[in-house]
Amino acid sequence: MNYSSLTQGLSGPIKINEEEIMATSRKFSKERLALKMSLAGTVVLASLGVGYGLYVGSNAILLDGMFSLMSMGMTGLSLYTAYLVAKPDDHHFQFGYAHIEPLINVVNGLLILVTCLFAFINGVQTIVSGGHDIVLEHALIYAVMSTFCCFGIYFAETHIAKKVQSELVRVDSQEWLIDGILSAAILVGFLLVMALDSLGYSQWNRYVDPILVSALSLAAAVLPITVLRRNLKEVLLVAPQDGVQKKVDRVIEKLAEDYHFEDYTHHFAKTGRQYDLEVNILVKDEKYWTTTRQDQVRQVLWDALHEQLGDTWLSVTFTGQARWL
Repeated sequence: MNYSSLTQGLSGPIKINEEEIMATSRKFSKERLALKMSLAGTVVLASLGVGYGLYVGSNAILLDGMFSLMSMGMTGLSLYTAYLVAKPDDHHFQFGYAHIEPLINVVNGLLILVTCLFAFINGVQTIVSGGHDIVLEHALIYAVMSTFCCFGIYFAETHIAKKVQSELVRVDSQEWLIDGILSAAILVGFLLVMALDSLGYSQWNRYVDPILVSALSLAAAVLPITVLRRNLKEVLLVAPQDGVQKKVDRVIEKLAEDYHFEDYTHHFAKTGRQYDLEVNILVKDEKYWTTTRQDQVRQVLWDALHEQLGDTWLSVTFTGQARWL
């Protein structure tokens, strides 16, 4: 938790009790555990997917393996980011490392979206060229294993992400959801191939795999677009339009009424797991607005908002000139 208070040239940190420190430590520990589990899962599935896809001649399985391979790199990067954002601010990053988290999520979303685009183009080209055959028996084995593993890790990460309020784990779980949907659809597609064989329509089997690739790549593109839209707002420091923003507005408005501010402005943004709140207050009576009274306003503000804001960089300034608002 970061807290900056500017009072006539002075600044000071807010004290954090031992329980808050331990709670934050447990949160980071669970977050890293989830990402390590995810990393182990991606190593296994990437190896199986690429290997099986090349062996049985299935582009759908190969696409599934490529998603896992890409996720392996991004999960490793997310794990490193989880270590970074837990570090306090230092000489080089004086506002901390929280801004790295949405940036990583944007890169992650872009990579998934580009992969979906190339997969769709490849699927359409294969359909136009007449499709291709696959080794069905081995493909079914992979599809069952991959579907079970992907959804298992997805549900585990979703639970942890909700419990510790981690955007990194939540975004990583979305990748597992995409991979799980891909694997489940591949399984359904291969079962469809078996059904076509039994009904005497085996000539259409060559098109099942590329049709799956094209359809799944379009469906999978929805999630990275959602991730990009949300995290780009944080990278661009767009004010969060949610209940927290409304709460901040109400608290500061009431504070202005109770303490009779001449005027005030405030700026609010969210970057990763950290909120940034700056409040500028115009005052006229220097004798009334002593350092003690200014600190009292800060404490009232913090007491009203710390449960909603959590890890926050809070800056409250007092000035006698309107141009500094």
